[in-house]
Amino acid sequence: MSATTIARTEPADTSARGRRVRSAVPSLRLFGLRLLFLAILLGIWQGGVEAGAINPFYVSEPTSVIKRLFQLVQTGQLYMDMAFTLQNVLVGFVISAVAGVATACVLYKLPLLQKIVDPFILALYSTPRLALAPLFIIWFGIGAASKIALVVSLSFFIMLLNTLAGLANVDPRLINQVKMMGGNDWFIFRRVSLPASVPWLLSGTRIGLGFALIGAVVGELIISEHGLGLRMSRASGLFDTTGVFAYLIIVALLGMVLDQVVRLLERGLAGWGSATSTS
Repeated sequence: MSATTIARTEPADTSARGRRVRSAVPSLRLFGLRLLFLAILLGIWQGGVEAGAINPFYVSEPTSVIKRLFQLVQTGQLYMDMAFTLQNVLVGFVISAVAGVATACVLYKLPLLQKIVDPFILALYSTPRLALAPLFIIWFGIGAASKIALVVSLSFFIMLLNTLAGLANVDPRLINQVKMMGGNDWFIFRRVSLPASVPWLLSGTRIGLGFALIGAVVGELIISEHGLGLRMSRASGLFDTTGVFAYLIIVALLGMVLDQVVRLLERGLAGWGSATSTS
């Protein structure tokens, strides 16, 4: 490599490193502010308990909850319950995503069918599916199948409606330009409509995963052999508010991890839609 090439590449490398450092600073600042906000909330909670303004029988206290969390982390039962809950969430959501996206594609390609079934889809979407949890247990038993069914009932419509919205909001001018260049309907659907709906699909994935976690835990709260919801139900039955809050925190952390995974997926697919739609 010549000296001229080195001179040209070194400033570029330095500039790239500088951009990465500058972009990391706001993220670290935001993370620090979040930790500060959490510390303030925990301090108010603990201070209220010690001052006698908050009765720990109803809401426990941060120090007791943290101590219980450390105790749970050291037991193998926690990881078995987490695995059971996570299995129901992921299996149910994958079924919901595949079925919802496939149904949305069919309805998009068959507008008359979409008009026929649209009121029925909205009616089913408006139905409180959590109230159907006892029926799912009667139909599918107390094992994983009833929890997966409840997860599917909650997440399917979110994936369906979000995918339909993404397909319907494709810029018609872009479609007309591709048609003028000789693109057929299948090419337009595969290379324009689907890539353009990726942001909607990822948004539905984030929301759908949250509802999937809710469905799995609620199903376990009602009746189950394993799972985080079962542990919460037992702690509640024993008036163990510390245990309830500890398992609530575990469920919340699990939801945050799932959300971060989707965010990483979103970043990985950020350029796919634009690159595919313009190719």
